[in-house]
Amino acid sequence: MSTFIDKKYINIVAVQLERFSWSRDTVAKCRCPICGDSAKNKSKTRGFFYQKGNDFFYRCHNCNFGSNVQNFLKNVSPALEEQYVMERFRNGEHGKSNYRKPKEKEMFPFAKPKFKPKHDLLKPLKCVKDLPEDHICRQFVDMRKIPKKFYSMLYFTDNFYAYMKLVDPEFNPSKTTGPEPRLVIPFFDKKDNVVAVQGRSLSMKDEYNARTTLRYITVKSDKSIERLWYGMWRANPKKRVYVVEGPLDSLFIDNTVAMVGAASVQNEPARFANTDMVYVLDNEPRNPQIVKFNENLIKQGKTVCIWPNGIKDKDINDMVYRMSPKEIKKIMDDNAVSGLEATMRLNRWRKV
Repeated sequence: MSTFIDKKYINIVAVQLERFSWSRDTVAKCRCPICGDSAKNKSKTRGFFYQKGNDFFYRCHNCNFGSNVQNFLKNVSPALEEQYVMERFRNGEHGKSNYRKPKEKEMFPFAKPKFKPKHDLLKPLKCVKDLPEDHICRQFVDMRKIPKKFYSMLYFTDNFYAYMKLVDPEFNPSKTTGPEPRLVIPFFDKKDNVVAVQGRSLSMKDEYNARTTLRYITVKSDKSIERLWYGMWRANPKKRVYVVEGPLDSLFIDNTVAMVGAASVQNEPARFANTDMVYVLDNEPRNPQIVKFNENLIKQGKTVCIWPNGIKDKDINDMVYRMSPKEIKKIMDDNAVSGLEATMRLNRWRKV
């Protein structure tokens, strides 16, 4: 019943919200009425209503305001909030004489949604730094030349699909092959809670297979997050920030983050609103998706790295086998372009 009432009042208040729409049955988006959303782009919708359990909650990815439906209404439409409270807590009796106004603690029983904290979701895993050197996962990250200072941020599970059900009870892979060992890469929020995990399968047949034929599976514990940014809270927004495609690639270059689910950057984090950012996509000129994404970035006025012809490696992780991170960073800086120059460079680079 609470789900029905929450959704009913979201639809009622929707007439007051700019660009409101339901993305799906359990998620709606709008321009945030608390902060006014983006002042530069009036089409951005960073406010989200989302269902968790039997209730709906609101969160803005611009100002980080979060609340249950009642507190949202209290801030946006106090008169509507009073109606919501009466309907939500009425015990079935009718008439003013029988109605008992709920106590303060009854009016706010639903706190801001709490995601399983770091120690809960990571507890079933083994940290890579604690694995013996002959362990398959330790051998994998050693072979990938991942800097050892990041081993404490990487984990291992020998039953990935069972672990995914812990992260998201609704997780239902289209094809389950039974227990599978994987490297687990957690995504943290500002408070160090795990909001998502990415699992990478392990293959030790040879170096090439381990670096080129493996798949990632990403599952969110916080479904209100539209796009995941790995390493966002480690990066210094006052310095140049590099944006790559894979979390592991981001570990080699200082002040680098990874964007997962790259298709557009319309919802770039507010943390990077005034940051000098360079988007560094994989070096695959024959990949139409990468070419198209570079085109979209350039059209949005972003700075992109167009790899020079002399670089044949697919990504940063491939490059570290023959050059230092410092050398790679210099190449990225030397080939960071925007506007007409970026378009001309992309047209020469592309092979599709």
